[in-house]
Amino acid sequence: MDNEKSTINATGTVTPIGNTNTTGTANRTDVHNTIDKAADKVQPAADKAATAAHSAVDKVAEKVPAAAEKVHSTVEKLAEKVPASTERLVGKAHETVDKVTEKAGAVSETLSRKAADLNVAYGRLAETGRSYVRNSPGTSVLVALAAGYAVSKLLGSRRH
Repeated sequence: MDNEKSTINATGTVTPIGNTNTTGTANRTDVHNTIDKAADKVQPAADKAATAAHSAVDKVAEKVPAAAEKVHSTVEKLAEKVPASTERLVGKAHETVDKVTEKAGAVSETLSRKAADLNVAYGRLAETGRSYVRNSPGTSVLVALAAGYAVSKLLGSRRH
């Protein structure tokens, strides 16, 4: 291979890009023209893909506000129901407090009547005791001494 010509056999065909000059190589202008032609053919497809992408984005963008509106309406419905539920709870609480107050008032009134009855009974018992002491002072003193002695024995037996 020192300055000798060698022959290489190859099978197949080669399609040149553009025109070849006299030496068999494509010139630079032809390559650029071929690239421009390919770009011209690809450009409509790229435009079509871009338009489809824009259309898809627009469709999604149109659906987002609708979804947001649905969420807002759901939240508003819930917000409307909460005060109604709260008002019902407050109303029930007031009713319960009123019932408890009525019952407590009735119990208080009953206890007041019973206390008055007990005071009347105590007054009668005290008056009966006074009249007994006035009518029988000696017997009253002996009963008081016997009661005092019995209490002292009961309490005195606990000390041991």
